[in-house]
Amino acid sequence: MSTVKGSLTIVYEPPFYKAIFERRFNSTYEVNQVNLGPSEPKLTLTYDLVIHHWNKIIFFKQTVCGSSVFERRINPKHLQRLAKKNIQYGVGTKAQQTLQKQLECQKVAHQHNRHTKKKDINCARPRNTKTQETLKT
Repeated sequence: MSTVKGSLTIVYEPPFYKAIFERRFNSTYEVNQVNLGPSEPKLTLTYDLVIHHWNKIIFFKQTVCGSSVFERRINPKHLQRLAKKNIQYGVGTKAQQTLQKQLECQKVAHQHNRHTKKKDINCARPRNTKTQETLKT
């Protein structure tokens, strides 16, 4: 039986509010971060983001080993304490680590694309033989 779990966390990291979407199904963990702007997001903005723009959100996928996922009912008071702690100290480390990996992957891909583009430009450029001959003499 497969279960799908999702969560939306809104965090203020100066100077912007950020929405962090997390979802799990089977052994896959996916996360995305959306900047909401400098002012506190309204509930209508959050609903609009989830309902109308959900299909435009691109999630970063990470495979999770089965031992790290646990299915246990947590006491509601304990959940309140955890929520308060998350508000004080920020987003869970799992989401931060996954977002950091996503940024690193994007950075490496951008550098690779830039490197290959430079190589293509240098190969396509014809060499001036006159300047080479004058340099030899």
